[in-house]
Amino acid sequence: EAITSQGPMRAAYLVGCDGGSSAVRRYWIPVVQASEIEAGGRAKRVMLLGERLVAFRTRNGGAGLVGEYCPHRLASLYFGRVEEEGIRCVYHGWAFGLDGQCNDMPSQEKQFCASIKHIAYPCAERGGVVWAYMGEERPVPPLPELEWTLLPAENVFISKRVQECNWMQGLEGGIDSSHIGFLHAPLSQEDADIARELDRASFGVGAAVQTGDRAPHFDVVDTDYGVLIGARRKWKDGRHYWRVSQFLMPFYTMPPTDMEAKIVQQHIWVPMDDEHVVNWMVTWHPERALTREELVPHVEGKGAHVVDFLPSTSQPYGDIRTADNRSNDYGMDWERHRTKMFCGIPGFGVQDQAIQENQGPTAIVDRTLEHLGPSDGGIIRVRRRLIAMARAVRDNKPPKRENPASFCVRSAAVVLAPGEDWVAGATPRIVVRPGQQLVRA
Repeated sequence: EAITSQGPMRAAYLVGCDGGSSAVRRYWIPVVQASEIEAGGRAKRVMLLGERLVAFRTRNGGAGLVGEYCPHRLASLYFGRVEEEGIRCVYHGWAFGLDGQCNDMPSQEKQFCASIKHIAYPCAERGGVVWAYMGEERPVPPLPELEWTLLPAENVFISKRVQECNWMQGLEGGIDSSHIGFLHAPLSQEDADIARELDRASFGVGAAVQTGDRAPHFDVVDTDYGVLIGARRKWKDGRHYWRVSQFLMPFYTMPPTDMEAKIVQQHIWVPMDDEHVVNWMVTWHPERALTREELVPHVEGKGAHVVDFLPSTSQPYGDIRTADNRSNDYGMDWERHRTKMFCGIPGFGVQDQAIQENQGPTAIVDRTLEHLGPSDGGIIRVRRRLIAMARAVRDNKPPKRENPASFCVRSAAVVLAPGEDWVAGATPRIVVRPGQQLVRA
């Protein structure tokens, strides 16, 4: 059974890109960074779950998210006038509040005005991000307590970009720990200079590459909030090096950290439609501001962040289309590809994007052609969790509500003795709050 368009579990049950109810709609979704919409300023086109929407901030400071097309004559509210408590269409002057209620239509009867309610979604702000709840549940559920959303702004670095593929291709790349020994690796495992550069940009990939173990053993554990994925490699002194990734429902992934630094990273794979995803990338330090030295690899595009974009347009997320893309082979350096790196595309983020966007001739993978093996245990388990969630929506079952506090976790990397329980060994690095328990599902 496929997660995307093939098979009985169509994307409608999972992300509702046809406008229908979906599992993803039961979760808060990041829309824009708070700084992208100015009080009383212009609206910004976005697309989420197949819906064209506009985000804006009223003159009174409230964040709004409404359908792009006015319900009168379908004029675009991208050109709307942002007012004290809502947005007004420039075609005939119809005005809508943050809840979508039409509050004024100068050319019509007041009784008719009260009967019109536009598409609108509740918004909240946390961690410098505007979030929207696109589900039907009222009152809306609480926001997830992601660690980075609770920290000072200087501790956190955020970027986002559009990728031209189905969101599952991106998400599954985020939990595929075995590819780092190939896609991101130097041709020579002994190339210490490149290994150090990899670690600066990625937090631990260099150390994993230098183990020389390209066939890690995988173990997977369900948690109350998602899936915990352990990849075990041989360590130089006979112990085992475990790199622990996280999947948090429904679209968060966390690549492993290194063993020393406390810097953590997370992706949020937000579906625009079936063929485009907004890849949010967040890097943070739990205890202090990120230093300039720590930020340089990301600002330069050497890590998972991509910050080089095509000229901005006013289309949905038209300001975050990557300069390195399919049309220019993602900036591939073929000489470096031949002599130095397993893949000559510069930067972790662009390497991942290139593969995720080119897993077939279309933006949606034909999963009937795949041959999954033991190293794909994390991907298999995550698919099962998401299929179960889609079935629950299909069968009109009440939504499962994860504890918002359970999302306050980190990824990890640890060295353990053979036979030592990797979950117990990694838990002190994973949990954030004193006394917090890692709950297995």
